[in-house]
Amino acid sequence: MEKELAPEANDLTVYSFPPIINEQSRVLVLGSMPGVPSLTVNEYYGNPRNYMWRVLYGLHGLNTVDEAYEQRIAFALSHHIAMWDVLKSCTREGSLDAAIRDEVVNDVPALLEQYPNLRCIAFNGSKSHDTFMRHFGKLQSVQRIDCLKLPSTSPVPTKAMRTLADRLGAWQVIVPYLQ
Repeated sequence: MEKELAPEANDLTVYSFPPIINEQSRVLVLGSMPGVPSLTVNEYYGNPRNYMWRVLYGLHGLNTVDEAYEQRIAFALSHHIAMWDVLKSCTREGSLDAAIRDEVVNDVPALLEQYPNLRCIAFNGSKSHDTFMRHFGKLQSVQRIDCLKLPSTSPVPTKAMRTLADRLGAWQVIVPYLQ
């Protein structure tokens, strides 16, 4: 997605990336908004401490992740995984979801209609789930798809999610949808 005008130095507006998806995608991993490290490198889950890529590879029994971003994207797509964010833009200082203000949502229902093979939305954390449900949860077009609220793959530990193994165990629920 291109910005119409370059933001000023003190502008805290951030923009999400275009969706990564193809006709074979079965699971849409839906985040909230990329964090500063991801925005800096222009990559989904570009923070090397984020667990997402290790989780996705781990779901397929792999302990190592491709170094090149293009290979990671190809891996996700070849395993029927799409990626996007519920927010198109917002204002935020730093990377924390709690700092998000002035939300503008992406048209996720239109994406679901455009890609009818999607069977599941895997929400990467509470913010993406809660924002999606607030804006789109009652739409009939959304009712056909399973919505799974999963723990964030953020590197910030929580009481229940401290390690890769914790997250990998929780994210196992998407495996049946990938078949």
